[in-house]
Amino acid sequence: MAEHIEDKTTLIVTGVARSGTTALGELLNAHPLVGLGIERFKFQFLREDNFSADLFTRERFFDFRPEDTNLIPELRPAWAPTYETIAEKWDSARVIGDKVPDLIPVLHRFFEENPGFRYISILRNLKDVGLSWQTRADKPRDAWPAGKGFVAACESWAEQMGILHDMLRDRKMREKVLLLDYDSMYDDPEMTEAALLAFLDLPEDESFSEVLRSHAEFAMSREPRKVPKKFAEEYRAVEQGHIRGLRKVAREQAEIWSARYGVSPGAL
Repeated sequence: MAEHIEDKTTLIVTGVARSGTTALGELLNAHPLVGLGIERFKFQFLREDNFSADLFTRERFFDFRPEDTNLIPELRPAWAPTYETIAEKWDSARVIGDKVPDLIPVLHRFFEENPGFRYISILRNLKDVGLSWQTRADKPRDAWPAGKGFVAACESWAEQMGILHDMLRDRKMREKVLLLDYDSMYDDPEMTEAALLAFLDLPEDESFSEVLRSHAEFAMSREPRKVPKKFAEEYRAVEQGHIRGLRKVAREQAEIWSARYGVSPGAL
């Protein structure tokens, strides 16, 4: 068996692009026992259909290749400190893995090949996801494709929420996949913290708590936005029933996992 399977939990974090996956990756990496790549193997997952656990050996994880990702620290120096920190804590880490958005359509392949992995998928409302896609698409110097705006977000979001909804109808999957609802997870950050720590079998840590509190403050300070009239028709046409069902599962999971950590809703 590979080294990481013997003594570490391998975690895959995903969600529709622009749902808050990067912020979630930052939060998890704040814990001294977590080393999570940031789109470390996205090309392997999404282009090569490679979901092998062998990607997460130490030797392979720090062997950056163009066929793995475009976020190579040597070419993107902003990411170098993240991987330097992960390298420092790798040996003692209990959880290692990768954060890659838009993996929901291939999650079944991960399950088939890696039944021992754990998974977190973040949920976020279509309006904010779509507006974020459009903001990126409107920037002429952004690498984000100009055609990948609000309408494209509606299509991707609807597809992925449908797949995730059908997947989580299997209650056994809910032990492996933790849903986090971005739109409510900061209402009770202590409960969210307890659920995450219990799901990943991690101890409390002040750095982790501090980053979670700062994320909660930021989320609560954001002003609500409206769907532009030019996108109203496409927005109204999207099926919203799946997200409502998934949010119910997310609430149930938060209560179950946080209770295992000794925290009940509103207890702290």
